[in-house]
Amino acid sequence: MGSIRKGKVIALSEDGSVRTIVEDERLRSAVVIRVDEARNRLLVNSSDYGVAERSEPSDKFATMALGVYDLDTGEPVLFVNLAGLRPDEAHFANDLAVDDAGNAYITDSLAAAIYKVTPAGQASVFLTHEDFRGSGFNLNGIQVHPDGYLLVAKKSDGSLFKVPLDRPAEFSRVATPKPLVGTDGLLLVDADTLVVITNLASGVESNTVFSLSTSDDWGSANIEGQFETGDVYPTTGTIKDGKVFVNYGRLNTLGATLGNNGALLEGFTIQEVGQLKQ
Repeated sequence: MGSIRKGKVIALSEDGSVRTIVEDERLRSAVVIRVDEARNRLLVNSSDYGVAERSEPSDKFATMALGVYDLDTGEPVLFVNLAGLRPDEAHFANDLAVDDAGNAYITDSLAAAIYKVTPAGQASVFLTHEDFRGSGFNLNGIQVHPDGYLLVAKKSDGSLFKVPLDRPAEFSRVATPKPLVGTDGLLLVDADTLVVITNLASGVESNTVFSLSTSDDWGSANIEGQFETGDVYPTTGTIKDGKVFVNYGRLNTLGATLGNNGALLEGFTIQEVGQLKQ
């Protein structure tokens, strides 16, 4: 798990014990982590939200990087600066996904862009478009589909995009029964099933985990089920043994707590929200 406040990555064992596996002074907030098992790597998005222990006022929404670490030791392998790809924009590295070749795709919630970083650390703008702009945080959750495209969520208005890996400029919107405003994390269960985790955006307090399905290769999607979390600002999740677990991130309290010089939350919940159909 990544820590927005501490800027480090910790591992949680089944018995509830925790240990730090990545401690890198270059990380501001460890926003999202992904495991690349094929290459024994751990990938970490780093940005400065202004609330981390290592935050710098001048760097708020200005720094953005991808850290790559050895999965066994936590030792750094690469640290790739991404803010220079769009130097005139504000930045926030949000979600990331890794394809079969080891390329990482990172959503920038403020610069209307998706970046690509090769296994060797070569960074480029994969796709940018004015449709990715909006109020507040925009592009967020991202998943690589096995059929060769990305599924990417836009938090501010609830759009879901389908982006071909070989023709990104030909992206399209996935038709959904309603906009899933506040979409944060995505979990691709299988080729035709997507879990969508929503919290708060554009004045809409969704705080709901949706299960979507498609019958036309994500030209459109239907809502098959949902789980309301309550006011806990759920952010991301994982799947283990056919069960869906969601992190109750409570990021909506972090800025307010720091601004009021109050006490930080000491505990966070990882909640089972559903069982996948077998």
